Amino acid sequence: MKLGRPLDPRNRFLKGQQLSRSEIWSSFYPGISSKPKGGNWDTGYVVEGDELIAFLNINSAGRTGLDFPNEYNPEDELVIWFGKSGTSSRQNIFKRLLGGELVAHIFARWSNKNVKFVYLGKGKVVKFQDDVQVDNEKKAIKMWLSVNDPDLDSIGSEGVTDHSAGALPSFGKRMSVVVNRYERDPHKRQECIDANGFACKICGFSFLDFFGELGRDFCHVHHIEPIGELGGEYIVDAKTDLVPVCANCHAMLHRRNPALKPDELRQILAKKV
Repeated sequence: MKLGRPLDPRNRFLKGQQLSRSEIWSSFYPGISSKPKGGNWDTGYVVEGDELIAFLNINSAGRTGLDFPNEYNPEDELVIWFGKSGTSSRQNIFKRLLGGELVAHIFARWSNKNVKFVYLGKGKVVKFQDDVQVDNEKKAIKMWLSVNDPDLDSIGSEGVTDHSAGALPSFGKRMSVVVNRYERDPHKRQECIDANGFACKICGFSFLDFFGELGRDFCHVHHIEPIGELGGEYIVDAKTDLVPVCANCHAMLHRRNPALKPDELRQILAKKV
């Protein structure tokens, strides 16, 4: 099977996208109806040309039942990824990866019941270790990869494409929006969406209804209680502490410091109806 028209790997995916294996496969084989069953595309990673696509299960066993201790830290955007059983830096695929010859696309999911993976970004290996024992008593390569690449376009934790600030015109005014780590954490974000859907919980706006397919699986996520007000140790419940909102409502929530509560903004909207 031949590859479709080559796509710049820098533009193939946006951080935060939620895609199934079939949707990812389609970006390499556009116009072909469906992904073939079985083969490397249904395993932990696959190589297409000079691109590697890694499918990480985090805190969840893969389809074969193996539960590798993969990790993702949204604070520093560092991924810990284990290769398949028996892999090492001595193998050609990892020689190419460590040598920078392969572009590594890192996808992750936190439940094997979810067919979609979150795109964490393009991974750069910062260190590795061979012969690490994994849960089936075999050994594998362990890699630490950074997915914090400022040169890539990203839809970020909010679902909004964030281009380089350097592209602003001379008269442009830079604006920063501070979000906490729970809003940036793709696992917490996914839990919130799974529980609440993609429609704004303040005004009801749906990107899918308004924009069609362009708006599918798109929204912002807002943390209801400012962390600074909580004090001490606090365990976030993504189903109740985070809420999906549209871009406009999210901006209005943060017009005040501390941020408005969702109910306060709902009351403001109710007066306008």
